[in-house]
Amino acid sequence: MRLPIVAAIALTALAVGGVIGWQIHVPKLNALLYATNRLIVVQVHLDEAPPDYILVAGDSQAELQSTSQRICGLELVNAGVNGASAAIYADLLDRVTVPTRPRAAVLTIGTNDLFTKSDPRSAEGIARFEQSLARIVGKLRGVTDRVVVTAVPPFNRKAATKLDAEAVGVYSARIRAFCERSGCAYADPFADLRDGDSGYAVAGALRDDLHIAGYRRVMRALEPALCPASAP
Repeated sequence: MRLPIVAAIALTALAVGGVIGWQIHVPKLNALLYATNRLIVVQVHLDEAPPDYILVAGDSQAELQSTSQRICGLELVNAGVNGASAAIYADLLDRVTVPTRPRAAVLTIGTNDLFTKSDPRSAEGIARFEQSLARIVGKLRGVTDRVVVTAVPPFNRKAATKLDAEAVGVYSARIRAFCERSGCAYADPFADLRDGDSGYAVAGALRDDLHIAGYRRVMRALEPALCPASAP
């Protein structure tokens, strides 16, 4: 009986870690465990996608977008994975197939690459992020003609003990430059949520330390970039 008890304790610890991680940080092991199950859901939704839709990709900022909303009059298929860094998400995309081409894809990634312990503003940290970003965008461009990559969203000042606020602007600028030379479109639906150039969010913009209080507003702000022909 000892082994099942130990296993139960271990699973409980992982579950608790996942709940804590949702608020500020999902450890790499927990992120991978969660992603394994999440990818089953993502693949089912991709297999059953309608003939014309918008693909939502990235970390928890993507996963929290509701598929009940319509953008450009189209359904959303959500392929977001909570806790994913750019490197993890690049690996995850290699494990799914996209049978039906979406009208466009929107990617939000980068928050989980900003942990201070990883020195995100170092040359090595930036290079790792850009290499993973290139892999993700390359995969998305293989399944749709229009890929939109967003700026990195701001976070709460309480998260500054673990996340590098200055890196929000640095990574967003790198994303923009990458898209200018690589054929994706850059958009910043979080501009009015930022407190200047600080990387922090204005009061009331977030529901916790990381996550936006109104995701539908964010997606509406992306509509002109995702479907320029249908924009007023």
